[in-house]
Amino acid sequence: MRTWEENKETVNQFWSHNDFTPEEARLWEDDLKALDQEVLYLAIRNVKRTRDTSWVHLKWVKDEYRDLMNAQKRVVSSVERREKLNLTIDESESRRLADDFVRVIKSASPSDFKTIETSVLDKLTKMASKHAIEVLKYARLVLLGQGPRFGRVDDGGDVTPF
Repeated sequence: MRTWEENKETVNQFWSHNDFTPEEARLWEDDLKALDQEVLYLAIRNVKRTRDTSWVHLKWVKDEYRDLMNAQKRVVSSVERREKLNLTIDESESRRLADDFVRVIKSASPSDFKTIETSVLDKLTKMASKHAIEVLKYARLVLLGQGPRFGRVDDGGDVTPF
C-alpha cells in the first residue's frame, strides 16, 4: 500500500526542478493526500509519460487521477446491456472478474499488457462485454498511458487520426 509520502517523493524524483513554496506544498498535500494513493501513483506516472516537461502542474495530476478513477468505476459499472450472442452472464461473477483484473492491472507493468489482454479475452464467456471492454481500456490507460483514440484503423492496426 503506497503512502502520500512515497507519492510525494515520486513527484520530486520525476520533476526535480520543481521547488514548491510552503503554500504550494500545502495545496498539493490538501488536494492529494486523502485520495487513493495506489491510483494516485498511477496518475503521477501517466502524467510523466504524457507530458515531457521539467515542471508539473497539480491540475494535470488531478485530471489524470479523475480519468483513472472513472475508468476503474466503468469497469465494474452495473449498466445493463443485452449480449448479442444471448450468453447467460452472471452479473456478480462478471463484476468479480472485473475487480480481479483491476487489482492485477494495478500491480502489473507495461510488459504485462498482452498477457492481461489475452486473459480478459479468454474470460468473455463469463464476463459481460461491457466489463471486458472497460477492463481493456483501463489496462491500456494504466499500463501504456494510452487513452481512447479516434481515427481510421489501417490494415496494420495503426490509428490515423481524423
